[in-house]
Amino acid sequence: MRRALPYLLMMASACGCTKSTPAPAPSSPVSGSADVAAPHDLAPVPPPKAAFVPSDIPRIDVHTHIEVGALKKAIALLGAHHIVHIVNLSGGSPGGDGLEETLAEAKQVGHTTVFVNPDFREAKKGPGYGARMAAKIKQAHDLGAVGIKITKGLGLGYTDARGQLLAVDDRGLDPVFEMAGKLGMPITIHTGDPKAFWKPATPDNERFDELRVHPGWSFFGAPVTWEGLYAQFERRVARHPKTTFIGAHFGNDPEDPAHVATMLDRHKNLVIDTAARLPEIGRVDANHDAGRMRAFFEKYKTRILFGTDVGVGNDDADLMLGSTGATPPGPADVERFFTSTWRWFETRDKQIPSPTPIQGRWNIDGIGVGRDVLEAVYHGNAERVLGVKLPSSGGGAAE
Repeated sequence: MRRALPYLLMMASACGCTKSTPAPAPSSPVSGSADVAAPHDLAPVPPPKAAFVPSDIPRIDVHTHIEVGALKKAIALLGAHHIVHIVNLSGGSPGGDGLEETLAEAKQVGHTTVFVNPDFREAKKGPGYGARMAAKIKQAHDLGAVGIKITKGLGLGYTDARGQLLAVDDRGLDPVFEMAGKLGMPITIHTGDPKAFWKPATPDNERFDELRVHPGWSFFGAPVTWEGLYAQFERRVARHPKTTFIGAHFGNDPEDPAHVATMLDRHKNLVIDTAARLPEIGRVDANHDAGRMRAFFEKYKTRILFGTDVGVGNDDADLMLGSTGATPPGPADVERFFTSTWRWFETRDKQIPSPTPIQGRWNIDGIGVGRDVLEAVYHGNAERVLGVKLPSSGGGAAE
């Protein structure tokens, strides 16, 4: 869904450190008195703790959804929070389905890379749909689209001419993925959803706050299991070794970083983004201990791309910060979203407020990775994978 922005916020940049007032010296202490400390024995008064200030490293956000007409608004919002270039995954399709308008606006405004969305309506027209879709991908590439975004509808909603669900690894779609590899177009693919969405949407479900606002997000009782979908995803990645896949939302399995690590080790054509999953990978449990997550980012620092899943549309009530609640987010929500995000990456603070609390009632612990990892994740890997060139960088990932 495409979302929008109700305001433009600038992050407070002042450190705000103030001088402490020295404690007064005791008046005429009695010589030898043990009850009155001499001035040099007084403990120094520590200065107030400085406000958190994010690093100066530029960020490329590889996972945004921007409606036609809202790009300037989106660039202003994200730019105020250190993001200098975005990837709009909601590019639409060529031939009257929004792509031409999205590309024209990106060219006018700048700081934007556009992905095309395959037209799965072709599958309803019968045999040869993969070839027809691939031809539209080639057309989109020639128009200026850099990559492809495939939504979770593949495997969960899109159907063929017989009304059957299209599997993620449906053989009829092979021409689309082969064309992507031939053209050097990376594919951001969202498969499945949080595992909690396959459990009953009851108050004991850890994602109940989201599910009660969005009951349609529940897949409890769905004909396809989460495990089945992920198996389809892996078969798809394995089938096209010359095509680069960006596994959205932390490789589509943020609940199990060890499994994601196995996928990265097994499939060299796979990279992942962090969009909308910091609440999950930052939570304090056995799978997401901050030390383990820090080691994960250090080991796979050239395979992880920064993303937010921010959505901006022309309707001011449609701003999305990774997820949506019953009411639109306000200024405090925006400030928390970005501040908590940067604190998680850049500090080892404990109990950071979740950037998206509707995704679970818990805080997160920061991983505080080094600058080399931040440089790679924030922009270097996106430059390499997407061919983006930032003015201040050499265009390659930090190794």
